[in-house]
Amino acid sequence: MRSLDEIRVDIDAIDQKIQESLMQRLNCSEEVVHAKIRDRNFVINRPERESAILEQLGKDVPDDRRDCYLAIVRKITETSRMYQYGILFEQVPELFQDIAKGVDCSESSETVTVQLKRPNIPNAMSAILSMIGDYGFDMERLQLLGYSEDHTAASFELMIHGDISRTHMQKLLLQLSMETDDFHIMAVS
Repeated sequence: MRSLDEIRVDIDAIDQKIQESLMQRLNCSEEVVHAKIRDRNFVINRPERESAILEQLGKDVPDDRRDCYLAIVRKITETSRMYQYGILFEQVPELFQDIAKGVDCSESSETVTVQLKRPNIPNAMSAILSMIGDYGFDMERLQLLGYSEDHTAASFELMIHGDISRTHMQKLLLQLSMETDDFHIMAVS
């Protein structure tokens, strides 16, 4: 049986390979978003493609590891989208300007309140909360506003602790607007 130190040496070597692979994947993500910008196709989030990727990648993984493995793949795709939205924000500033009409984004703020609609399916809101955390922001409040008549979607109001004058917050708001329905910036305080 190997010692803990020997195992950690292997883990460190594997982590280096993972880093190299993830950087290559982000390079491909950058190429993808530049091609989309060139084609004026700003759709970054493609849930059906991500579902197909998860199904394909998970089919040969042993049952006892599949859920953990797919959680990692899901996080990689989420991070890839985050990277692409950042580039989209920088290259096509009018996308953010459209969602921020009537909002003073030059003044510092403590909170930003938004309303949005998500599908009423498992994990739909946790993906939003994870996104907010990935950008380094905290939630002050999350309130369910109601369901669509057919209960296929739910509307929420979120108060995010953060400064709207910061580029990072603006990138988050762009991504939220593009990955949800009926997105509105309601208040900045």
